[in-house]
Amino acid sequence: MSANFAFLAKPNTPHAPSLLRDLPTVTDQSEVSQYHGYFYYNIENTVPFLSFAAPLDNKEANFSLDLTAGTIAYRRQHGGGRKQHIAKACGLKHNWNPNILDATAGLGRDAAELRSLGCSLRMIERSPFVASLLADAIQRAQQSSVELFHSDFSLHQGQSIQLIEHLSQQQQPDIIYLDPMFPPKSKSAAVKKEMRLVKLLVGADPDADELLPVALNHAKYRVVVKRPSYAPYLNEQKPSMSIESKGNRFDVYVLSSPSL
Repeated sequence: MSANFAFLAKPNTPHAPSLLRDLPTVTDQSEVSQYHGYFYYNIENTVPFLSFAAPLDNKEANFSLDLTAGTIAYRRQHGGGRKQHIAKACGLKHNWNPNILDATAGLGRDAAELRSLGCSLRMIERSPFVASLLADAIQRAQQSSVELFHSDFSLHQGQSIQLIEHLSQQQQPDIIYLDPMFPPKSKSAAVKKEMRLVKLLVGADPDADELLPVALNHAKYRVVVKRPSYAPYLNEQKPSMSIESKGNRFDVYVLSSPSL
């Protein structure tokens, strides 16, 4: 790993997860200042959770992921169900629960929302740094009382194009979901600190356009691409239809319809 990150080993916390095993390990908080950012475990209610911290605007900012609390839990309990834009984009109907491959998993929030709507989810995340945070959140979710995440919710770390091209016919997903990173419209303070930290972890995303033709060749029924409202079509390819949401747009490429 070429990124200048470290793992801070705190007393009585787990060792670095496997995806971070190549990072240098430090044991003193003062040592992290020589790195662009660092990972560490905190303990909350006796449960360790992986976090990432880095300096932003001359202050340290940090974040971790939780699929069972916060905004995700609120939307699961009070969201619009299958009337939501993401559900419409995926063509969800009352008697159809597709298996979806989220090829740009990121923080896992869209995948968690689709799981709460009854879909089976496989996720791919190319960044080992982001994948380590998401894997930690998935592990805690699978050990929680939220049964949704106990099955049909898995993560693979690697390059989506390569992994998708090696899927067998039996592994072919009904839907491939894409949400590649796109530069924010401005660099204002409105851009959340969390997303700035994610950008630091992920870096550039130069091959996003190449994902679309691969997805179109391997999805069974449709490909759904989430984009900022102001962003161009992925790979400059016009979709079958678009569904506008607040600040975002779901571009839908319909390949065929399931027999229900």
